[in-house]
Amino acid sequence: MNPTLFIPPMLVGLLLSACAHQPKPTVSAPAASTEQVQNPPPHIAAHKENTSEHTPGLLEFISNFSELPLDAQKKELAQTLQKISIHHDELHQKTKAAIIYAVPGSKLRDPLKAQPLLEELAREKRLSKEENAIVAILREHAAETGKLNQRIREEQRRSEESQQKTNSLQQKLDELKKIERTMMQKSLKDPNRSSSK
Repeated sequence: MNPTLFIPPMLVGLLLSACAHQPKPTVSAPAASTEQVQNPPPHIAAHKENTSEHTPGLLEFISNFSELPLDAQKKELAQTLQKISIHHDELHQKTKAAIIYAVPGSKLRDPLKAQPLLEELAREKRLSKEENAIVAILREHAAETGKLNQRIREEQRRSEESQQKTNSLQQKLDELKKIERTMMQKSLKDPNRSSSK
């Protein structure tokens, strides 16, 4: 017999016996590894939470700012203005300042300070979509508020002018009544005068 014929079956047998001693893979092993990736150990999760701070969007800022007491609003404005003074081209901070001066819930609302900021930001090309939308809304709101305030001032002026005219007419009427009373009193005191006429 030829010994070369026995080598392939012996190799196959040897390989099979080697595989028989390997540990069998469990079905839950892949699931456990994906679970470990999805849910990292607590110390890694805590580290990730500490390194990524939550920065609120502008809409969240508006909502939160409107609910703050006056002192907290003043502090937020001071911090924002300080950041703007350090970095003059900081658009996000300028947008926050415009919000503080223009948003209806702000206790620091000042249309005279808001309008120039909003105009400057409206011309800016580097605003994000959110900033651009908020600036456009606040700018339109500020313009409408300005128009309404102008109308109110005009109506107040007209009302004051009308009141002055009314007071003037009332004064003249009172003077005429006084003259009439004086004339009646004179005619009652001197009956001869009225009969001689």
